[in-house]
Amino acid sequence: MIITRFSIKHFMAVLVMCLGIVLLGGVSYMGMPRENFPDVKVPVITVTTFMTGANPTDVEISITVPLETALEGIEGLEELSSVSSEGMSLVSLEFDPKIETEVALSRIRDAVDKAKADLPPDIDEPIVKEFSLSGNIPVVVLNLIGTEGVALSQLHELAENIKDIMERIPGVLDVKLRGGREQVILVEVDPERLRFYKLPLAQVQMVLMSSNRNVSAGVAEGATTRIVMRAPGEFETPGDIFNLVVGTSPQGTPVYMRDIAMVRPSFEDEKSRARHYDFRASDGETPVNSYIEPQKSVSIEIMKRSGENLLALTEAVNKTIEELALSDKVDIITSLDVSKDVRILISDLKNSIGTALILVLFVIFIGLGARNAILVAMAIPFSMLISIICLSLFGFTLNMVVLFSLILALGMLVDNAIVIVENIYRHYSMGLSRPQAALKGTSEVAWPVITSTATTVGAFFPIIFWPGLMGEFMGFLPKTVIIVLVSSLFVALVINPTLCSLLMKRKKHWEKSVDTESERPTYRAVVLYGRFLEFILHRPFWTITTAGILLVLVISLYGVFGAGNEFFPTLDPNNILCSVKPPEGVSLEESDRLSRQMEDRIFGRPGSGYDQPVKNLKYASATVGLGGNVAMGEEGAGPIRSRLQFVDRDYRTESTSETVAEIRNRMEGLDRDGNRVTHPLYGAEFDTLTPQEGPPTGKPVSVDIFGEDLSRMTDVINDMKRIMSETEGVAKPTDNAATAQPTLEWSIDRARAGMFGLDQTTVANFLQLAVGGIRSGTFGHGDEEQDILFRMPEWHRTATGQLENVTIPTPMGGSVPITSVTTAKLVPGPVSINHYDQMRVLNAGAEVQPWIRADADVRASFQKKVEQYTFPPGITHRFGGAAEEEKKSTAFLMKAFFIAIFIISMVLVIQFNSILIPLIVLASVVLSLIGVFTGLLAFNLPFGIIMSGIGVISLAGVVVNNSIVLLDAIRQFQRKGHSVYDALVTAGMIRFRPVLLTATTTILGLVPMAFKINIDFANLSYQYNTDTSQYWQSMAVAIIFGLLLATLLTLGVVPALYLIYDRLKNWVNRTTNWSVAEEMDTVGAADEL
Repeated sequence: MIITRFSIKHFMAVLVMCLGIVLLGGVSYMGMPRENFPDVKVPVITVTTFMTGANPTDVEISITVPLETALEGIEGLEELSSVSSEGMSLVSLEFDPKIETEVALSRIRDAVDKAKADLPPDIDEPIVKEFSLSGNIPVVVLNLIGTEGVALSQLHELAENIKDIMERIPGVLDVKLRGGREQVILVEVDPERLRFYKLPLAQVQMVLMSSNRNVSAGVAEGATTRIVMRAPGEFETPGDIFNLVVGTSPQGTPVYMRDIAMVRPSFEDEKSRARHYDFRASDGETPVNSYIEPQKSVSIEIMKRSGENLLALTEAVNKTIEELALSDKVDIITSLDVSKDVRILISDLKNSIGTALILVLFVIFIGLGARNAILVAMAIPFSMLISIICLSLFGFTLNMVVLFSLILALGMLVDNAIVIVENIYRHYSMGLSRPQAALKGTSEVAWPVITSTATTVGAFFPIIFWPGLMGEFMGFLPKTVIIVLVSSLFVALVINPTLCSLLMKRKKHWEKSVDTESERPTYRAVVLYGRFLEFILHRPFWTITTAGILLVLVISLYGVFGAGNEFFPTLDPNNILCSVKPPEGVSLEESDRLSRQMEDRIFGRPGSGYDQPVKNLKYASATVGLGGNVAMGEEGAGPIRSRLQFVDRDYRTESTSETVAEIRNRMEGLDRDGNRVTHPLYGAEFDTLTPQEGPPTGKPVSVDIFGEDLSRMTDVINDMKRIMSETEGVAKPTDNAATAQPTLEWSIDRARAGMFGLDQTTVANFLQLAVGGIRSGTFGHGDEEQDILFRMPEWHRTATGQLENVTIPTPMGGSVPITSVTTAKLVPGPVSINHYDQMRVLNAGAEVQPWIRADADVRASFQKKVEQYTFPPGITHRFGGAAEEEKKSTAFLMKAFFIAIFIISMVLVIQFNSILIPLIVLASVVLSLIGVFTGLLAFNLPFGIIMSGIGVISLAGVVVNNSIVLLDAIRQFQRKGHSVYDALVTAGMIRFRPVLLTATTTILGLVPMAFKINIDFANLSYQYNTDTSQYWQSMAVAIIFGLLLATLLTLGVVPALYLIYDRLKNWVNRTTNWSVAEEMDTVGAADEL
C-alpha cells in the first residue's frame, strides 16, 4: 500500500501526527457539549393571528382556513395543524428536519403575505415565529421556601431578583415564576364619588396614564453649549398619585385622586399557587414513609436554549445560587436538575466503555500474547480520539446515542489491527526487518481489511438516510460507528504499521519461522474444532437441514413464548409530572381543592384512604393555576401539576415504574394490588407524564378522529376512550376535546347607551374595572418597578350576578344601572377547534402501563378493536402518536436491511468476482437470526422495532466478515491444489482463531450492556440495571447472541454449504458442456493480477 510505505518512510511525521491526535482529541472531548439525548432540531413554525371578540368558528372560517390554504403547498412541509380559539388562530407547521429553520421562516412569511388579501381587514398582523418544545421544558427547578414570618410576597420579590440574574446566564432561554403574588400600587376608585363629581371613568384613567411619564422637551442650542430639555413626570411616591388632579367639579374646583379613590401598596389577585414537599429523611437521601406537610413556595423554572451545553449551564446556575446572599430565613431547594441525570448517564456509559475496553484487551492478550496485544491495543485510543475530533468538527454532542455507538464500535475497531499486526509479526518472525515486515505484512492483507470494513460500513450506511424525527435521533448511531470504523482503518493502515516498524520485538531465541500452532493458547480449541469440522463435512445436508430447522424453531418459540414487540425502549423514570385537567371555568380555589385531592392520595395524607406516601419520593412541587407548564398544556386557572422527583437509584426500594403504576391506582381509588380503597378521583381528568425517552412521538396509544360535526366527533372520541380503557395494558386515556366554558355575555344596547353619553368602550372598560381591574402604567424604577392597578374596591367588585346592581357614572354627572344599557345572559363558552391537514380533528391518547414493555402489542390490540368499530358517516380515523412513527420506522428499517444486503453483496462480488459465493456468505446473516431470537428469549426481552431492528442490520455487516475470512482461505488452498475437503479442514483450522477472536472482541464490548452490569471505576464498585443498560439492552443482546450463534454456525454451516456448492459445480461440469470451473480460474487469474 502506497499510504503504508509513505508512513513507514516518514515515521517522524506519523509520530508528530499521533501527538497532535492526542492533544486535539483531548481538547475536542473536553469541549463537546454533554446532554442525555441528541438535541434534535425540528423546524416548527407557528403563525399566530389575533381577532378580538371573534368566536372559534369565526376564527376558523375567516383566518385559519385561508392561512392553511396558503401554507399547505410549502416545500418541505411535513405536518400542518391548527387551533382556532376565542379571538386567536394558531397554525403550526412542522418541516422536514433537513430544512433550515431560517429557510422555513422565509417561505412561511412569503405565503402569509400572499394570504393577507383573503383575511379580514380588522385583524392584528399575523405573528410568524419559531417554536421550540425544549425551550418550554425546564432543566432546573428551584423552590424558594421561607420560615415563619417570611411572607409569600417577599419570596416572590426575591424570586423576581433571582429571575433577573438567571436570565443573564449564557444559554438560558427563559425563566418562569410559579406561585406568590406581585406587588402593585392599587388605585381603588369609588363609583359613587365619580358620580358625585360627575367625572367619566375613561377621563380618570387617561389622566392617570398620561401623567406618569417623562417628556423630552427638545434641545436648546447656545453659542457654545447644547442643553437637552426634559420634563420629568413619572410618579416617585404613592403620594404623587394620591395628589394627582384628575378633573374639576361642577363648581370648578380641582378634584384630586384622593377625592375619588384610595391609593395604597397591595398585591395583584392570586393567579397561581405553589407548594413544595420534602420527603428526605435525616440522612438527606433515603425517603420517609410518612406524610409530610407541604410548604408554600415560589417556584423558579429555568429553560435552556436549544443546542446549548446543558452541563455548563447548570454549573453556572448552581454557582449563581451559591453566590446569592440569602437570608437565614429563606431556603432555596433544587427540586429538579436534569443535568444530574445526564452526568449519571454519561458516567455510566464511560464506565461501560472502560469495562468493555478491559474485556477486549483481556481477550487480545489471551489470543495474541503480550507482544502483539500491546501494538493492537494502541489502535483503540487513536481510533477513538480521531473519531472524537471528527464528531466535534461535525457538531455532535456527547450524548447517550453517541457514547453507545462508541461502545458498539469498540469491539469492531480492533479487528483490522489484529489482522494487520499478526501478519506483520508473521513476516518479522520469518527474518524480515521491522520496516520490511511492516510494509509486506500490511500490503498482503490491506484489501481484505478494506473489504471487511466496507461491508460493515455498508450495513450501517443506509440508516443514515432514516427520514423524520426518528432518523434525526437514531442517525447519530450509524454516523458515529462509520466514523469510528473509518478511523480504525486509517489507524490500521498508517499508525499500526509505523509503530510496528519501530517497536515490534521478536521472542528470545527466535528462529526464522512463525510460532507453531501448538504454542498458541488456543491450540486445544483449534484441534477440537478440526474434529468437529470433519464430522460436519461428512454430513453436509444434515448440517444445513438442522440449521434451517433450528432457525424456524427458534422464531416459532419466540412467537409463542417471547415477550412480544416494543417500538422504543422505556426506562424507569427519574421524575414524573402528575396532572389534573379540571372542568372549564372552575375557580382557582376549586382547582386547588382538586390538586390537594391528588396530592393527598400520592403523598399519603391521613384521611385520604392511604396511610403513607408512595415509595421512592424525594421532592414534590405542586403548582395550580398559571403555574402550569405551557409545554404540557394550556395555561389558565385550570392547569394543575405536581412534579415528583424520585430518590437516586441506590436508595430506591422498587422500580419507579412500579411507583408510577401505584400512583395511577391511587387516582382510581385502588391500592397497589388493585383492591378498592376509596372512590376514584372525581370531577377532573388525571394523567401522568413521564420524560420522553428519545424523539417526541406522542402517546403510545393514540387515535385521531376526523369530521365536520364536532358533536358527533366528541361522541366517537368518548367511544375510543372506552375502547382504550377496555384494552389490557392501557393506562387511563385522555382526550383534547374542549368542554364548554360558562361565559357571562354582556350585550350592549348602543342606542340606549348613547342616550346617556356612553359608548361600547366605556361600558366594556367599566366592566373590566368592576371585575379584575385595569393596569394603568408602572410605578418606581428598575428592580423596584410595580404595576399600577386601577379598579373598584373589593366590596364593589364581583364576577357573578351582583354586577346587575352596579351603576355606571355618565359624563353628564349621573349614573345608570348597568342593566339599563346591557343585557346579560349565561351562555356556553366557545370551544377550540383543532385541525390536522386542514381537517377538523379530535384526539384520544393513553400511556401503556409502566410494567409492560411490549407496547407495540398493546397498540396492535387496541387498533384491532378500533377496526371492528362502526364509524358514523362522515367520520374517519387515523392512528397517530407512536403508532404512526412505528409504521414509518418499520417500513424504513425493512428497506434499509435489503439495501444493506445489496451493498454487502456488491462488495462481496467485487471481492470474490463471483455471484454464487456471496450467497454462501449471506447465509450467515440469516443464521444470525437464530442467535437474535435465542438471546431475546433467554433475557425475556421484547423485540425492539428500533433497537433490535438496528441490531439485525448491524449484524449483517459484522457477521459476513467471518465468512469472508474463511472462504478466502478455502479458495486460496484450492488454488494451491488441495482437494475441497482438505482445503475446508485446513482453512477452517487456520482461520478459526482470528474468526473467534474478532467475534469475541465485538461480543465482549457489549457484554456490560447486555447483562446490565456496570463497573464504577471512580468508586471501585459495580452497578446493576442502570438507565443506559435498560435503554440499549435489546440491541446489545441481539448483536451479542446473533454474532455468537452466527459465528459458531458459520464455522460449520458455511463449510458445509461450500462443500455442497463444490459438489453441485462438479455435477454440472460432468452433465453439461458449460464449465462452472471457469469461475474459479477467473478468480485465480484475478488474484494473480
